[in-house]
Amino acid sequence: MVNSHYVPQLILRHFAVDDRIQYCNLSKGIVETRNIRSAFSEKGYYPDEIEKEMCYKTESQFANLLNNKILKEQRRIVLTREELFILKKYLIVTTIRFNCTEALQNFGNPEDAVQGYSSRFYDNINKVLACQNSDELAQYMMVNPFEELGKVISDGAGALNRLFVDIKNIMHSYIIFVSTRRCKENFIIPDTGFAYQATHIAPFSDGAFDKCMYTLSYAMQSRNPYLLQVAQMLTPYDMFICPVTKDLAVVSLSIFYKFFNRKSDIYGLLPTEGLTVGKLLGFGDSNLVEPPKVRNQYGKPATYEYTIQQLSQTDALTLNSGMINTAEHYFGYADLQNIRSSIERYMSFPTGARRYDLSFMK
Repeated sequence: MVNSHYVPQLILRHFAVDDRIQYCNLSKGIVETRNIRSAFSEKGYYPDEIEKEMCYKTESQFANLLNNKILKEQRRIVLTREELFILKKYLIVTTIRFNCTEALQNFGNPEDAVQGYSSRFYDNINKVLACQNSDELAQYMMVNPFEELGKVISDGAGALNRLFVDIKNIMHSYIIFVSTRRCKENFIIPDTGFAYQATHIAPFSDGAFDKCMYTLSYAMQSRNPYLLQVAQMLTPYDMFICPVTKDLAVVSLSIFYKFFNRKSDIYGLLPTEGLTVGKLLGFGDSNLVEPPKVRNQYGKPATYEYTIQQLSQTDALTLNSGMINTAEHYFGYADLQNIRSSIERYMSFPTGARRYDLSFMK
């Protein structure tokens, strides 16, 4: 039985000094220095075969891309189609590799939904690991949502397999790279390995804003076929943030936010009066959500050029606060001095808006 990491060591190395990371135990209210071999790990967390498959079929490829290309750039990152697939496959695996059965129970989900998730946990990981290209991943997005709803109605919440939603969210999103090098606030790394925002929020006092229905309604009203196609790609998902070093993170962002950037191919198709990126996401502005520059070859995308977006300190504190709230039992970091403002920001939230009391870290 091997020691399985639910946050891979390839990531933890970039939060560590001499292979040691600051490890915050949220249950016990203590911080200790841990070797990355023992942090975010548990014996038998995965069957041995899945542990090997994750290493060979996603982690090794992503580690090579991260260390030999992404981290060598300061301003712009150019990825080929194959490299973008490696990145997105890694992000999908990251969304499903942490077993959130306990979290589902804690948040009061129906027992059949919890058991349905748990029974598919290893199977879903294996399905994603087996995919060798985007077309193979796309097969899991070809799900009729009305059929899925029918299964839930007839067989209960346990019949719903969320794998197609997780894959759709990543594959239909676009990537941005965000850095905190300029503002000097480090990222934390939660035990989930990521933070996820998927809500219909209420930016206005007179009611909630549903980006899916808003886009679909306008698409049908305007009869714009391209806008209708975009509407069909949307889910309640807003963004997924995956820290890869103490000062660099990959954000998978809903295609909806392309409507706000003038350099986007869909800018201007949807009225966005009164809406802003900062109001909807809670951080950033229209410049932050700049899509990549795409170079085509033989009529197909060949490379994607990304500008590394520098976050303000306020943005960094917001993202860290979300990741702290996402953590189930632990989060890690490189140096307390470089996340102290994030801790203070988190503790300034009302008790009902935060899951933990971090006063022991002050």
